[in-house]
Amino acid sequence: MKKMILTTVIMVFALSVYAQSGARAYIIDSSGTPTNIRNAPNGKVVKKLPDVDGGYVVSLLEVKNNWWKIEPVIDIYGDVEEQIDLKGSKTGYWIHYSVLQFGIAGDHENVLRQTPSTKGKFLKIEPSYLLEIGLQPLEIRGEWIKVITTDKRYTGWMPIDRICDNPLTTCP
Repeated sequence: MKKMILTTVIMVFALSVYAQSGARAYIIDSSGTPTNIRNAPNGKVVKKLPDVDGGYVVSLLEVKNNWWKIEPVIDIYGDVEEQIDLKGSKTGYWIHYSVLQFGIAGDHENVLRQTPSTKGKFLKIEPSYLLEIGLQPLEIRGEWIKVITTDKRYTGWMPIDRICDNPLTTCP
């Protein structure tokens, strides 16, 4: 009985951590082929997402070896906003970090830090540079997300609430 209660508490805690991450990203896949959603990191393809006007936005749950587990609902932005409900995988839905991207909401000055803390030193980056470059998610720790610039020049931490996940506009 104690083992079952402990297992239930651990599962509820894990689910609450995932649900509270709030990290979302849009898909930017320049390969010219549909974006693959897999049933495990580097696993079997369970859904191919074709290019659409506007783009797709996914909710990030956890990361494993550069693969992000995502919510089974994908938002489509564009002329008509829709959703895709993923079905059929018992092990979740995974996408590689290299096709995920987001921007920064609000002021672009002093955003990225060396450590996931308000006491972490800011990286010295020109705000205009961050306006022009995208960020890719690497890791989540609490309310912080580790990111790398799409040109791989800078890696740092930022608060999750600073993510701009709208592929069509900049966030305030």
